[in-house]
Amino acid sequence: MNEVLLYYSLPGDITSLNKYKEFTECLPADPGAIYQAAQGLLIHDRWVGQYGVEYIKAHEYTQKFAYMEDLLDKALELEHSNLLIPRHPSNRVIACCREFATLMCALLRAKGIPARSRCGFAVYFGWDGQYEDHWICEYWDGERWVMSDPQLDPFQQSIVIGWGMDRARGNNQSLQRINTFTPRNLKADEFITAGQAWILCREGAADPKNFGIGCPIRPEWGIDSLHGSWFIRGQLLRDFAALNKVETVPYLVRIGKGLDWKAWRLVGAKDEELTEEDLYLLDTIAKLTLKVEANYQEITRVYAENKDLNVPVQILVR
Repeated sequence: MNEVLLYYSLPGDITSLNKYKEFTECLPADPGAIYQAAQGLLIHDRWVGQYGVEYIKAHEYTQKFAYMEDLLDKALELEHSNLLIPRHPSNRVIACCREFATLMCALLRAKGIPARSRCGFAVYFGWDGQYEDHWICEYWDGERWVMSDPQLDPFQQSIVIGWGMDRARGNNQSLQRINTFTPRNLKADEFITAGQAWILCREGAADPKNFGIGCPIRPEWGIDSLHGSWFIRGQLLRDFAALNKVETVPYLVRIGKGLDWKAWRLVGAKDEELTEEDLYLLDTIAKLTLKVEANYQEITRVYAENKDLNVPVQILVR
C-alpha cells in the first residue's frame, strides 16, 4: 500500500507544477482548500452562461492538450494576481471537468497528498438514469480514497440538488439521498468509473445507450451519437491511462477543436472493428481498475507493455 500511495503522491508530466513552486508552497495541505483553489481558477464551458457572464473564446486554453502548468499560465494571463485568490467567473479559464479534476490532482500531489484523476460517469447531472461523461479527483485522506468533484461549487451543487428534488417528488428515500448529496465526498453510486460501466454493459446489467454525453451534436463533428459501447471504451482507456498518470483530454474536447482520436486505435475504432484479442484486453483492464490498490503493479505493467493502451504522442502535443 505504501508503494501505491507514494506513486500517486508524485506528479506525472501533466500534473507537474514545478514552475509554480512558490504558489504550491503557500497552498495549505488541506484537500478542502485545494478543492476551492481549483474552483476559483476555472469555469466549465457548459456552465458559463448560468453564472451570468459572457462566453469569451479567448478565455479558453489554446493548446491542443492542457498540461496543468499551462492552465495556471492562462489563469495569470487573464488576471495577474495571487493564484490563491478566487477569480470572478468572468476572469476564469474556460475548461471542462477533466481540467477541474486534474488541477485538483496536481495541487494535491504538489503537497505530497496521494491523488489521481478518474474518468467515468456521473449520475447527478439529471438523476434520470443517464450516466454522463465526467471526471473527478480521488485522493487519500489518511484512511481511505475519497471521490471528490471540484467542478461543483456551491452554485452548481444547489442546481444539481434541485434537479434531483424535482425528479424525486413523493419518494422520501430518494429525497433524503439527494438532499445529502455532497460533491466533496461522492457516494459509490453517484460516480461510477469507466471500468465499472464497461463491465456492467458487457454483462448485460446496463444499457450502453445510457452512457455518454447529453448535448446537441454539431454537423462538423461527423458523428450521429455520443452514447454507446464505443464511448464507454474510450472512457475506459482514458481512465486506465490516468491511473498511469497520463490524464488525457475527454472525447469531445478534441472533437470540438477539430481534432480526432484516430491515432489511438482502440479509442478511434468502431465496435465492429475490434478483435477478440482487443475485447479480452479491454475486459482485463476494466477488472484491474476496480481494485487499484490490489492491482497497482499489474496496472503499471500492462500499460507499459501494451502500446495499444498508451496515449499516442500526437494526442499529448501541447
